[in-house]
Amino acid sequence: MAEILLFHHAHGLTEGLCALAERLRAEGHTVHTPDTYAGLTFTSLDDGVAHAESIGRDAVAHVAMRAARKHPDADVTIGFSLGSMQAQVLAQHRRGMRGCVLIGGAIPPEHLGGPWPAHLPVQVHVADPDDWCTSDEVEALRRSAPHAEVFTYAGREHMFVDPSLPDYDADAADAFEERVTGWLALVDAGEAVPRRV
Repeated sequence: MAEILLFHHAHGLTEGLCALAERLRAEGHTVHTPDTYAGLTFTSLDDGVAHAESIGRDAVAHVAMRAARKHPDADVTIGFSLGSMQAQVLAQHRRGMRGCVLIGGAIPPEHLGGPWPAHLPVQVHVADPDDWCTSDEVEALRRSAPHAEVFTYAGREHMFVDPSLPDYDADAADAFEERVTGWLALVDAGEAVPRRV
């Protein structure tokens, strides 16, 4: 089974994300939930973004690095929006990774120091449209990782996966979770590895 580092969005480590982590644990995975905000959560996205900006991008990245050191056997990253940067930087630069899931966020890999690892499977889930994760950003990742699985959720809001938030959409969240759990099963079976072309 996977050992997962799950990084929260700008609202913080909400009850909705904690519940998702518990469901993944029930599937047999080990899930760690590093808390960039040290227990704070924000109902308002603007307040959450302001808090993240007060911490600073480098400090947010350092949380991911500390989590990787604390959990050296973690081999899958999952990142929600703000946390997608944390998930992606570890996926691109840490040895032993088996996969990465990005929700509501994608960064051109060269902005994080190099191309996407050719061997590493990645899923991207994004609302359509999404002001916080543009199609150009997703396509930049796809150019570096042409094997990426990209799922768009038409007419949904940015954080449609989290029942703690007003953006939540139950049908889209269920589809997202089914896709992620199915993909994790493929990772476990060694069948999610990108095929050479």
